[in-house]
Amino acid sequence: MAHATPTAGKTPHLNTDAHRKVGWLELFYDLVYVATIVQLGNKLSEDISIEGFSTFALLFIPAWWIWMGTTFYNNRFIVDDLPHRALVFGQIFIVSALAIYVYDGLGETSVGFALAYAAARFLLVVMYYRAARFVPAARALASRYAVGFAIAAMLWFISAFVPPPFRFILWIIGLAIDFGTPLSPQSVKLQRALPPSPHHLPERLGLFTIIVLGESFIKVIGAFAGKELEVARVTIGFLGLALVGGIWWIHSETIAERGVSWARRGVQTYIYAHLPLHLGLIALAVGIYKLATQHSEVLPDKYRLLITVAVAICLVSLGVIELWTDRGARLRDFGLRVVGAVIIIGIGLFGVGLNEFAVIGALLGIVFALAIVNLLRGDITAQSPEPAEIELG
Repeated sequence: MAHATPTAGKTPHLNTDAHRKVGWLELFYDLVYVATIVQLGNKLSEDISIEGFSTFALLFIPAWWIWMGTTFYNNRFIVDDLPHRALVFGQIFIVSALAIYVYDGLGETSVGFALAYAAARFLLVVMYYRAARFVPAARALASRYAVGFAIAAMLWFISAFVPPPFRFILWIIGLAIDFGTPLSPQSVKLQRALPPSPHHLPERLGLFTIIVLGESFIKVIGAFAGKELEVARVTIGFLGLALVGGIWWIHSETIAERGVSWARRGVQTYIYAHLPLHLGLIALAVGIYKLATQHSEVLPDKYRLLITVAVAICLVSLGVIELWTDRGARLRDFGLRVVGAVIIIGIGLFGVGLNEFAVIGALLGIVFALAIVNLLRGDITAQSPEPAEIELG
């Protein structure tokens, strides 16, 4: 694990270590996202509807992108001087504010949300400016990122002084520029000369996935803490956590323990497919909470649809991500994920009248069947290959 004492001489330099580990400062930075995810889950829990899910997704994407931006920077550059630590601590403070504003981020606190997002991105621009200054080999890429992200951040800053709905239009344009900057053809060309660390980025994405998985435990424990326990409700809660465990099983054995070949075209799919996965996992946590705490004789349709759609999103996302690991694409595995997702969506659409035990039991059966298939095919006992070495051109 990387660790260092900040000194004045440790300016940014290029990461050329294919086996670089995640640093302690990165892990400390992740803690603030626990609170952000809890707030987003609470927001979705308040409004289980298409509109409520859309609002939740629109607020999660900027928060996720802030995390991704800092992660990408730390992946390519190694730096632990005082200015860098000040910038990271500044981001922690700003993301804390974002967590406060995110609950009503499309309503009364949208101004604060916009300013927090803009501030976080401006700090990232400063990081890339420093990289462009001190790392000549990365100057073209770092400068391109700094300009693109600065334009997007400025649009978000301006949006704070513009009334809705124009405020949200500027958000969408800003996010399009933010996402489009690293995905543009010129950026992709520059990235090939400075590919991500084949070990560090998958590990970071895996750690964030673990953080999101933890939302289910927070929701279930919070549902029962300090209350009189009912056997039926507690059983649903534990079955829900078992379902989360099944998804973790699939992820840890088919994705987390595998490397990624960044030389493949279109490998960005591996990275961005984590966005729907993380969205689905938060929605799943809320779905488990709703099933464990509802007391009506008939399970409301919206709860059944929420949890089934969430699990289906997770399975398809896991299948897509797995296709881009360095073990190579196995279309049968992807096909099994899709078939499982289709069956689950069918339960959500046509399972009217099913109680919560039937729904959670069916989901648990499908997810564990997919996990067991991996076991029977030898995925769990197989040795994971070392990440492919990439020559920095």
